[in-house]
Amino acid sequence: MNVTFYIRKTNKEDEVGTVSYSFYVKREKVNRTTKLRVHEKDWDERRERLRRGAEHAADYNLILDKIAARITDVEVRFRLMNRNPTRETFMRALFRPCDYDNFFDYVDSIRARDARLGVSTRKTEKTVFDKLRQFRPGLAIEEIDRQFLDEFLAWLMKDRDNNLNTANKNISVLRKYVLAAKRDGYIDTDPFEGWRMPRRQPSVVFLTEEELQRLVEMYRDSNYDYLHHRALETFLFLCFSSLHIGDARQLTIEQYGDGTFTYRRKKLETRTMTDIIVPISEPMRTLTANMVGTRRRGPVIVGAPSDQAMNRALKDIADDARINKNLSLKVGRHTFATIFLRRTHDLLSLKSILGHADIKDTLVYAHVMDEDKRTGVHTAFGEFDV
Repeated sequence: MNVTFYIRKTNKEDEVGTVSYSFYVKREKVNRTTKLRVHEKDWDERRERLRRGAEHAADYNLILDKIAARITDVEVRFRLMNRNPTRETFMRALFRPCDYDNFFDYVDSIRARDARLGVSTRKTEKTVFDKLRQFRPGLAIEEIDRQFLDEFLAWLMKDRDNNLNTANKNISVLRKYVLAAKRDGYIDTDPFEGWRMPRRQPSVVFLTEEELQRLVEMYRDSNYDYLHHRALETFLFLCFSSLHIGDARQLTIEQYGDGTFTYRRKKLETRTMTDIIVPISEPMRTLTANMVGTRRRGPVIVGAPSDQAMNRALKDIADDARINKNLSLKVGRHTFATIFLRRTHDLLSLKSILGHADIKDTLVYAHVMDEDKRTGVHTAFGEFDV
């Protein structure tokens, strides 16, 4: 794009004028002023810059170079995105803040200033933006539109093999910073407005009581190696404690009381946190005793393998137990919730034990109550011969 710089004077006889510039957007001329005042004798019309030796020549010429470069940069960005901007959209892009080279620099600056971000949240967001960098290195803020969201979602699910739930969480993190960029003036419109994730049905993998009992017996008779034994022991601990593996790793012996233990959800560390009190079942008491031994202080879980290693080991254990399910550590918490709700039908108590802030999160387990309703109706009235 050709940018022309010239001197604009109020009157022809004036010796001093203002440096202005013009260019065309879709054949529509744009005239702007730099507000730089210079003597006409110091202006080189051929070079469209101040003559060497003129006062402030180096600084003023640098400003003019940057203006020309900025206009060219905006033009190239629109071209690479296959967009034909109007005069209005071009000017908005030209004068919006440009103090970040790309979206990742903007995100890094926000994250560096936000002291409220907890360790867990920072780790989760880093994983999301590592994926985003892999998908689109050097992503410009203005590149994020509905088409980009469609492409990124498809890439997460096809190339990264993320399920819809995981992909949704990734998109939610992206949305948080895109909305911040709009609020700060780096983009004009919200690409998420009117854009929706595909509908999904909550899918929860859990063990039946019979399958859980099978694993308990395998644990009692275990001849497993260290990795598989610790994986099974940790998994059963989650089944009987209701905990996420992250919360279980942070649980200490000191948090145990008379028949209960108290903890705070790691996931909610940046929000208003409240103590969660969970009754201790006999299986959990036995598992705790096995895990802590003679220790009286410190973490309950010590020296356990990584989550990834235990999840791999659980696949072997599921095969040995003839359990045709994708067994992983998170299935332990789902198993607790499902069995608790099936036996008690107490949704509010389950919400409290799981530490859910919203009952909607607990309703993912409501399938148990639906199944029991069908069974109950059949048992109560199935023998009537009408």
